[in-house]
Amino acid sequence: MNILAVVAHPDDEVLGCGATLRRLADAGHNVFSCVLCSSVGARVNRPALDRLKEVARESSRLVGISETMNHEFENIKFNVVPHLDMVRAVEQAITRFKPNWIFTHHPGDLNIDHRVCYEATVSAAMLPQRLSSDLPVTMIEKIFLFEILSSTDWSPPLGEVFRPNSFFNVEATFDAKMAALDAFEGALKPAPHSRSRENVRRLGNLRGAQVGIELAEAFCLVRDLNN
Repeated sequence: MNILAVVAHPDDEVLGCGATLRRLADAGHNVFSCVLCSSVGARVNRPALDRLKEVARESSRLVGISETMNHEFENIKFNVVPHLDMVRAVEQAITRFKPNWIFTHHPGDLNIDHRVCYEATVSAAMLPQRLSSDLPVTMIEKIFLFEILSSTDWSPPLGEVFRPNSFFNVEATFDAKMAALDAFEGALKPAPHSRSRENVRRLGNLRGAQVGIELAEAFCLVRDLNN
């Protein structure tokens, strides 16, 4: 299969589904990503741009991503970008990588860029069903929404709440996720921050405990053409 992670910022795919992507890559599937804001200009203590690109490439490699399409929408300003522009950016990735599965953000995240990325991705995922597309109508079989520590968990529980219904056993690949986060300078914060090394693993343990295993990544499966 072809697997595509569509994310707002570099490191989101590692935090949200890095161990699952590594598992899929290890199983022989082709794993790609689309990053809508690759330079994250508003990020506090961001590495210099050349260094950021270097650590992003290494982090992606460690979770099995073979190719990335980067865009330069402005950080924390996705909500002022015309929706059509954002959708077309994701459509470019869909046309290029022809994904069978897509992973992207949850609509309840605190981060506005994550929410807009979700909206653009689920809209772009209808591309194969538009009359102007030559892609197979049933090409995109599954769409998974992931959780991001310090965004999904920080959002007030007033609207969309993350309620996972799909779990991947990542006992064999969780260390690859942690290595990728270590490689991405600034991705992890000191404990007790939500996005600390300790809490990333605790979340993996919690999601695993929900389904009776040691470590898992959890998702909201919102499209499943096979079921």
